[in-house]
Amino acid sequence: MDKQVNYFCTITTNSYLLKALALYESIYMNMGKSFHIWICTIDKISYDLLIKINLPNASIIYVGEIENKRLLEAKNNRYVNEYCWTIKASLVKHILKQHNDIDSILYLDSDTFMFSNPRVFFEGLKKNDVLLTCHNFGDGVYFLTRQKGLFNAGIVGFKNSRNALRILNWWENRCIEWCYNDVQPNRFGDQKYLETINNKHPKTAVIKSVGGNAAMWNIEHSDIKNLDNKVYINDDILMFFHFCSFYIISENEFDLWKCVSPKIETDAMQLIFIPYVQAIKNAINLIKKYEPELSIFLSDKYNSDTLYNYLKL
Repeated sequence: MDKQVNYFCTITTNSYLLKALALYESIYMNMGKSFHIWICTIDKISYDLLIKINLPNASIIYVGEIENKRLLEAKNNRYVNEYCWTIKASLVKHILKQHNDIDSILYLDSDTFMFSNPRVFFEGLKKNDVLLTCHNFGDGVYFLTRQKGLFNAGIVGFKNSRNALRILNWWENRCIEWCYNDVQPNRFGDQKYLETINNKHPKTAVIKSVGGNAAMWNIEHSDIKNLDNKVYINDDILMFFHFCSFYIISENEFDLWKCVSPKIETDAMQLIFIPYVQAIKNAINLIKKYEPELSIFLSDKYNSDTLYNYLKL
């Protein structure tokens, strides 16, 4: 692998595939050809479609390539989203072991979206084994820090080092043992384990800026603006936005944020959400070239009676 290339990986299901393609587009738009991404699919439908699409600078992995007996046992007692959390460490470890010449890699949830080159992330991994991003919960939802954890597992990086692999082994083992969408005193999904990693391993870089992993839970009452064709949240350049609870209802219908509060303000709508909707539309048009029936790729489990931020194009 080229040393000038930055490396990413993500996990997707059929109902998140449009978001994964939007994420891919955002990386391509910000990094040109100087990146490579591994996309791990949980289902064969997504895998087969991505193979047909043949994205440049992308490798497609079917989850069966990384599964072992312990993971398959865990798979039998978890929901799909919980299993996606469970296998993050396994995926990253698999890639690093397969490609010894990779310096570092950034795992991204498939519902994240890149707004500017995250070079600060890879700079942080030159001197550290692990990179974490903060939730930065706003005042109105700060109580979630104790429930969901200080760090967000939607964006986490690892250096290709012996110590980082030891940390990945530890995280993998904890997630196989227990990884559920359930708040416990010291556990929640795969996330609260990250606090132990930060506390026990001094070579952990922490991205504290809101712009490193922005989301509706941390941008309320922020000054969102465009400066020199870059989006800023207060004084932080926006690198990633996490479109958690964004539902794709149909080809032209979306629920941008499933909650009543916080409210999506005008600047956030124009500078953050509308570009994302356009990327999702581009993904829809791409998929339709290969598969005209979109229903299997639309969001599931949304409640049509509580569409608080409904958008129809």
